[in-house]
Amino acid sequence: MLRKFLKIFMSINTVLCFNISLKKDDIISCAIGVANNNFNFRKPTVVLHSGVDDQLVTDFLIAYKGAVTINTIENGPAKQVVIIAENYQHFIKLLGRVKIDVRGRSLFHGEAKFLVVLNANRKKIENINEFLWSYDVIDVVIITKDKKDRIALYTYFPYKSHLNCQNTEPVLISYWQEEMTYVKMYPDKMRNMHECPLYISTNKIYSQGVERKIPLHAIQKQIVRLLRDIMNFTPIVSAKDYVSIDSDRAKNWSDSLNDVIMGFANISTCTIPLGVDRLGLLDYSMPYFRIRIAWLAPPVAPGPVWWRLLSPLNGYLWLILLVVTFLVISLPYILKLHRIKKFCRKYFKNFDKVHGAAFRVWGAMLGQTIRVAPRRFRDFYIVGLWLWFTFVVRSAYQSVLIGALKTDTITGNFANLKETVDNGYKFGGRAGIYAHFEFDPLIRDGFEIIPEAKFEDLFRDVIESKKKFVLAASLEYAYMYCLAQGKKENECGHVLPDSILTVPLVVWMKMHSPFSRPLNNWLPRMIESGLLEKDAIGKTSYVSMVTSSTDPTALTWHQMVSCFLCLSFGSAISITVFLLEILRKKSSRYTIVKKSLVDGLERDREFFTYKE
Repeated sequence: MLRKFLKIFMSINTVLCFNISLKKDDIISCAIGVANNNFNFRKPTVVLHSGVDDQLVTDFLIAYKGAVTINTIENGPAKQVVIIAENYQHFIKLLGRVKIDVRGRSLFHGEAKFLVVLNANRKKIENINEFLWSYDVIDVVIITKDKKDRIALYTYFPYKSHLNCQNTEPVLISYWQEEMTYVKMYPDKMRNMHECPLYISTNKIYSQGVERKIPLHAIQKQIVRLLRDIMNFTPIVSAKDYVSIDSDRAKNWSDSLNDVIMGFANISTCTIPLGVDRLGLLDYSMPYFRIRIAWLAPPVAPGPVWWRLLSPLNGYLWLILLVVTFLVISLPYILKLHRIKKFCRKYFKNFDKVHGAAFRVWGAMLGQTIRVAPRRFRDFYIVGLWLWFTFVVRSAYQSVLIGALKTDTITGNFANLKETVDNGYKFGGRAGIYAHFEFDPLIRDGFEIIPEAKFEDLFRDVIESKKKFVLAASLEYAYMYCLAQGKKENECGHVLPDSILTVPLVVWMKMHSPFSRPLNNWLPRMIESGLLEKDAIGKTSYVSMVTSSTDPTALTWHQMVSCFLCLSFGSAISITVFLLEILRKKSSRYTIVKKSLVDGLERDREFFTYKE
């Protein structure tokens, strides 16, 4: 009798063990199906287990198609994590094995997909969800048994409604079946936040009066507006004090990114340059705007009116004019040379009678008519110079003279920093920009660091041309300052073409934040579609240089007056030379004798010579 009882007991025990083993195998089969259909096999998967049969873990490792690491996170935070535990207590024990690296990173982060397998019933699943939500983990599937020993798949939706934005209550996905589909087990829970608040930290505007005219601010508002429509959240914006991107304070987290680091804000659109997060605590999106930091000199100013007459004279025209002037002035001296005098007497008649050649040349240049045919060497010389001047110099000069008179001459239009230094300008900027010139000894040695308290006063002096100084500043700051002061773009300084650097602006968030995925998905689409620049069209954050108009417009009254002044100046010089020539002739010791008297004397001399 006892033997029969023992056989029956052993049979019942075997059947129970078999059923239990079968149910455990079903749980692992469910976990394998979820992992193989939702995990990325190119990324390593971390498997953690505690208090479970090693055979269950072995079955999962054999059936899973991707690479795995067991009970270790040596290569940094993983993107896919599988936790196999007997119950909630074993799950808590596993947390003691998870270590935080020197940069504060752990296994639990918002970008990872978690698959939690519990062999016991669903007690304290909500506690697991609360723990995962404290690390911003929202992509999670928990496989366990319900009260009826059915294998069930659970998850949670933190943004359930605008009244419950910290929801960790388990939500049933489905019950396990042998032929069930495992696709879309990790839905995008950030696609609809059900009007829950999204905390955004940003900078204040330099001047509220020009808020709508600043392209950067318009783009930041457009990003928040578009993301709100896509993700259905309620933006709550906290504005910090205005900080220029080249300032020393821009590297101080207490003024910029401290809200994100401390968890007071989810994302930040502060104008902070890349590289300030030296510990790697933060993540950022792709750049959505670029701020140019450049050398800003005093505004260009119009030059004197008489400079317009010299503007057409390039190097070749100057050379031709100098050659003509040299020939006219040096001719009397050249003819006194012995060899030239001998050559000219042999081949030219009356070559030495070139008195007053300079005066006659000047008259021919001014358009004096030639009433007699040229017979002397002096006349051919004058006509030759007149032809050369008319067809070479005068035509080339007049062809560009009208354009020169219509073009405003400007001063201070420097091409690079070296030209400003050669003209007696000093240069410098905030301490935050000085580090960029560490390996440039020319700029590093002459760079003047401007304290924050004196920067705005110096900037005002540079814009108003009160000080010969070239300032390294953000053009966005210069644009906002000039708008606030009511200045035009051409009055807001001269930007040297050799700019310092271009700083990209990004959206900041915590490392492995759940908001990283939607931002990386939607922000490139906004930029490529042009939606961010729609409201900023026609605006520019760069200070344009003074440019001349190329339209074929008529001469203005001011330009006409300039032309007549130039003609009057030339006529005055001609009259002065004419008067000087008359005075020179009157003061000369030569006596003017009529040609008839000279001919009579010649005949008398020949007659007496014949008689003798």
